[in-house]
Order: sequence, then structure tokens, then C-alpha cells
Amino acid sequence: MENILRTPFMRTLNKEFGYLIEKLEKAPFAHDPFKHVIIDNFLSEEHFNQITSAKEIKRPVFLSTEQLIEDLLQKGYDPQPFPGCINNIDQYLKALNSGSWDVDKELLEGFGMAFRLNKYQTPILKRITQFLNSKPFKTALEKKFNITRSSYVETAIQKYLQGYEISPHPDIRKKAATYMLNINTDPASETINIHTYLCRFKPEKQYIYDFWKNNPDIERCWVPWDWCTTKIKTNTNNSIVLFSPSNESLHAVKLDYNHLNFQRTQIYGNLWYNKTTPLYATTYKDIAHPEIDIENIKKNASIKYRPRKKTLKEKIISNIPNGVKQVVKKIK
Repeated sequence: MENILRTPFMRTLNKEFGYLIEKLEKAPFAHDPFKHVIIDNFLSEEHFNQITSAKEIKRPVFLSTEQLIEDLLQKGYDPQPFPGCINNIDQYLKALNSGSWDVDKELLEGFGMAFRLNKYQTPILKRITQFLNSKPFKTALEKKFNITRSSYVETAIQKYLQGYEISPHPDIRKKAATYMLNINTDPASETINIHTYLCRFKPEKQYIYDFWKNNPDIERCWVPWDWCTTKIKTNTNNSIVLFSPSNESLHAVKLDYNHLNFQRTQIYGNLWYNKTTPLYATTYKDIAHPEIDIENIKKNASIKYRPRKKTLKEKIISNIPNGVKQVVKKIK
């Protein structure tokens, strides 16, 4: 740890937030419905109150979604490409106001929007994000989940609007670890349908676990809600759930609430593997029955998802360390 904390800035951050690493190290694993960690009261009471009262986090009640979105843009948020969401504001408003959602009705009822905070006005929001993106926290995650492959960390503050939905899925194979910290501003948030569910396949669908395990060259996919049962709802405010995606880590979310009163807000982070191999893509239709036609999956996916050869410029950029990229981005 001493080698990691070489700079005065990093030592200051660790003095302020280092207790979060200690909590992570001491937290026991739960194994139902899959291996994960849930830590209640993750942030200190002082830090939680400072964060949830920050003007970027706690917003007033709005009269319309148009007004809400305009406010988020002014407060430093940007539409974020995100699973279960679109980043086209006009398209979202059209669907929301009409109640007509262009989605696969066997999987979903709708889609939402995710907004990521990219400009900080309240200093503690920037500091907590910097700490969770730092090498000490990344190292703690790797140790906790026994991650040995090269990876990089990505943490941000996000708000999610009504309609955001992802049916049960175990996460893609490129993801090494994920974590979600609830920082909602309304005490009633714990009783509203805005939370992540930890799920398990029903007995008749549990053959899919073995399929994903025995075919690591095939990507995992979203599945219909009725294939699974919900075991845990991660609804406690100031709680964090962490896990390393696996063939069993089914989780899902479906937002059904009035986002004009407050917005589902999280500190959301991932560890991503730096190097991955191309995978064959599937949908739930390919695995709907135990007699899965693996050769047909690969045949149909091989053309559609054959990786494009990188240009020389792309090859050079891909070899630049992620830390250097971030420094260049900040300078720009």
C-alpha cells in the first residue's frame, strides 16, 4: 500500500476514504443466489450526508421530464450510453409521453435514460470518485475477488430515469467486477421499485448455467424475467453490492417510479479486463430449450460479429496505458 500512496494527493484521499477499503476487506461473502458482497452503511454518516445533500445529487421536485432533463444538463450531467437505456433525449421523451416503447416485449417493457455526472461543483463528489478510480481501491477489488488478469477501473455518479430496465443477465465476460452504491436522496427510495435484483434461474432453466460454463467463447445474454426468481433486492440506501460476474451472477433492474420527485442515484463502478478475445453473440432465443444448437449459434454469429481488423492508429492507441489516456483527456 505504501508504494501506491506515493503522491501527497493520493495520501490525502486515502486518509479521507481509506476506511472504505477496510470495510471491503472485512466484509464476508454471501453465496445465495450467487457469490457477492453487500455492505450496509458503506459511507460514513458524515460522507453520506455531504454527498446526498450536494446540489448535483439532491434536486428539487420538477413539473415535467423536460424540465428535469434540462436541469441535469445544467448541473453537469450528460446522457450516458448504457444497457437498458438510450441516449437520445427526444426519442426518450416521445416514448415516455406516448407510453409506446420499441422493445422486445418478451424481454422488456421499456427503456430509460442514464445521466452521468461529468462536471463536479461539489468537491467531495470529485474526491470520492477519484478515490474509487484509484489504484488502491482497484487493488482492493482485485484482491477481494481474486482477479489476476490485467484490468482497469471505471467509476462514476449516475442518475437513472423512469423506464430503465435490464432483464436478468449475468454480465458480459469482459467485466471483471462490478459495484453499485445507493446514494438516493429520498428516504422513501427503499420502498420504491428502483432497485437491482439478484436472481437465480428456475429449475427448468438451470441447464443454462452449464451451457455458459462449458462454452467460454460464447457471450452470455439477457433472458426473460419469467425464467428467473428474485432472491435479493438491493434496496437499502447507503449500501453497496459488489460481485465478480460469473455464469451464475444473474441480476436485473426495472424502474417504475416518478422521477420528478427524486432520481435513482448511484455511484456505479466496474473493473474491465484490458484484453479479451472476440466472442460469439447469442440471444435468449438461442438458449430457450435444453437442446442448444451450438454450431448454429457460431455459424450465424461468425459473420455478423467477426471482429474488424484494427487500423495502425487504433493499434497504437490500444497499447497506450489507460492512466495515460485519462491524463491526456483531462489536459484536453
